[in-house]
Amino acid sequence: MRSPDDTSEITRAEDLFTYHIFGIPDECRRYGEEDASAYRLTIDGLVDRPLSLSLPQIRDEFDRTERAMVLQCMTNVHWGRVRFAGARLGDVLKHAGCQAPAIKLALHCADGFTGDLTVAEVFENPDAHLLAFEMNGHPLPLEHGFPIRLTSDGRYGYKWPKWLQRIELVAHDFKGHYEGRRGWSDRGRRGERVV
Repeated sequence: MRSPDDTSEITRAEDLFTYHIFGIPDECRRYGEEDASAYRLTIDGLVDRPLSLSLPQIRDEFDRTERAMVLQCMTNVHWGRVRFAGARLGDVLKHAGCQAPAIKLALHCADGFTGDLTVAEVFENPDAHLLAFEMNGHPLPLEHGFPIRLTSDGRYGYKWPKWLQRIELVAHDFKGHYEGRRGWSDRGRRGERVV
């Protein structure tokens, strides 16, 4: 069976697998893939300055990072190498003023999906965690999370939430949908068992 390490070839967006746990949210369908003027990403919880960022603010007010990453399902059957572009999540958290008690990010999405990351891992590998707005040089397609998808290079797809709406910094061990309800690994690292 082919693995991501067998090729450096970039996967076309239309060929990349998709998995929608709760379906594509209606509000994101209404945005269209070019205009998301009503979209806001909220950063709140244990921060000095709660933020409500528009898509243009995320694109224009933070340094752009572009990186080829492997997006892989935990079954190891579905995967693709994709070039994502976006703002580093760590830069946005610094702008919000991450408070010392915060240990985790509770990630809330428009479809009702939740995910989590530790604050430490975001800052340990800042280029891996992007608020991605482009995929292979084009606006992020709706089915892949438009307006914003979080990347988490080196981790399985359940650590890459789509249609991201809110990032809440918390001082407790928040667990997302798969980590909490299904008991999957909180690390979610590619190549490691998740259950």
